[in-house]
Amino acid sequence: MPPKAILAGIMIVGFAVTLPLWLAGTPEQKQRIAQGSTTMKMVETSVGNLDLQPAEEERLRHDLQVKQVTQPNFEEAVWMKDMRQLIGKQVPDDAEAETIARWVYIYSQRFDLSPELILAVIATESQFDHFAVSNVGANGLMQVMPFWKKKLGSKDDNLFEIETNIRYGCAILRMYKDRYHSLDRTLAAYNGSLGSLRYPKKIYAAMKRFKASSDDL
Repeated sequence: MPPKAILAGIMIVGFAVTLPLWLAGTPEQKQRIAQGSTTMKMVETSVGNLDLQPAEEERLRHDLQVKQVTQPNFEEAVWMKDMRQLIGKQVPDDAEAETIARWVYIYSQRFDLSPELILAVIATESQFDHFAVSNVGANGLMQVMPFWKKKLGSKDDNLFEIETNIRYGCAILRMYKDRYHSLDRTLAAYNGSLGSLRYPKKIYAAMKRFKASSDDL
């Protein structure tokens, strides 16, 4: 099937998935749906040029399906309190802000990623709206495309669920980081814009707002 036909089909499916959410959503959620940050270039790259190696596919399948469960420690509690204050304007509900902060911390540890990096991706992709849907059907906080769960995860996974979405987003970032050994290229690949520094620069700017150290940038 020609690439344009594939993309047209994706857009139709994305619209079908998005419409019920748009009709039922709040005005703010409707605006997020209409103004999703994911681009057509991301869809084209994701569908046509994944080219996963067998080892990447095996590791990613494991990472997407295994939920991390840990008991909070003192360091996590201190960091979560600090982050709740930073994201409070975007997530006024304290319980939701705490849930986001906790899973960001847990999966930053599991995947050896900067928690400030994860927060920056969330801020850029969805503005901390865990019900966000892009104009091409990417879902949730980290704007994960549903084909990831169908191909390598579990088809029953709910990408609007905070833990699930952060687990998927972090696993995908880790896979790209292991592949490219460059944060610039990792972020560009996540966004579907390899060869451009526009998206990485947006993430780095957001990371500074979350008190990222110079070693993380």
